Amino acid sequence: MLPDALSGRWYNSRAFDLADPWADFTPKSTAVVLVDLINWQAHRDGFSARVASGDYKTARCENVVLPALSRVLAAARDAGAAIVHSRLASRAADCADIVPALRAYVRAAQAWEGNWAAEPLDGLHAPGDLVVTKSGSGAFGSSDLDQVLRNLGVRTVLYAGVVTDRCVLLTAAGGFDLGYQQYLLTDCTAASTAADQAAAERLIGGYLARPVTATEAAGAFETS
Repeated sequence: MLPDALSGRWYNSRAFDLADPWADFTPKSTAVVLVDLINWQAHRDGFSARVASGDYKTARCENVVLPALSRVLAAARDAGAAIVHSRLASRAADCADIVPALRAYVRAAQAWEGNWAAEPLDGLHAPGDLVVTKSGSGAFGSSDLDQVLRNLGVRTVLYAGVVTDRCVLLTAAGGFDLGYQQYLLTDCTAASTAADQAAAERLIGGYLARPVTATEAAGAFETS
């Protein structure tokens, strides 16, 4: 049994240290996974901005997520980490490849591969980044993300993206069960409301992925 102070907080780390979040951190075996930071999900002119609660998510992306994430991505690339963009988009004209619950949203957003809606937000993608296309919420369960990461030798994942209590949560849950050491970049994620964001951080951070800030993560990349 783990000591009470550590119970539920090991995050698949081989050298968990309550006082040092980065005790088992190696940039070259790490990936930053961006979940649905694409135009239809997070741009002010995208489909999601026109639905209920879209204003909060879009504003948080513009004012909090993108400035914070830019430093993480720069530090991660300099340190040799992988950057993977995971996007919900369709390869089929009728969106038949998308899970039924999300098919109407993807179709309404015109989120087909090659369309503006399915492209990463401006400034996020760089040469050498990888892109995986998912057909559902969780990236591990509905794309080839696991295969891509394992082929790269990745064992540690940092998550950014939207929506924190939906696709980010389900992706982190999938990665946990596959054995990845995981971190949640709290200020690089956005939910539909402040309450949903706080609840998701508590849930994910209590079990699936260690919660850290962009400043902390960038510092770890710069000093490891």
